[in-house]
Amino acid sequence: MSKKAFYSDEDIELAKVALAGLPDLTPQRKSQKYFLNAIRDDLIALIKTKGYTLSDIQNTLKTAGYVITERALRDILREAEKNKPARKNRRSTAGSSSSPTK
Repeated sequence: MSKKAFYSDEDIELAKVALAGLPDLTPQRKSQKYFLNAIRDDLIALIKTKGYTLSDIQNTLKTAGYVITERALRDILREAEKNKPARKNRRSTAGSSSSPTK
């Protein structure tokens, strides 16, 4: 098919009909960010409680056909640590009274 220099109203309508017939692919096409977010809890559990390393997980995903960088996995861990509620150190706050008691 050769490239056209000019297009008719009929060409435009035919193109619109062809494009309107395309199905919505949104349910099948997920981004890598969406994919990693969906398996985030599993990744964290494997690392924190089952002793797996980022490399172990990366290799397992690669074997399954998913190429994910170690950096992307590391970012998930960092975000999980950042979102973890901060622990209060009660010992330092309870024993730091500045006024002496008499």
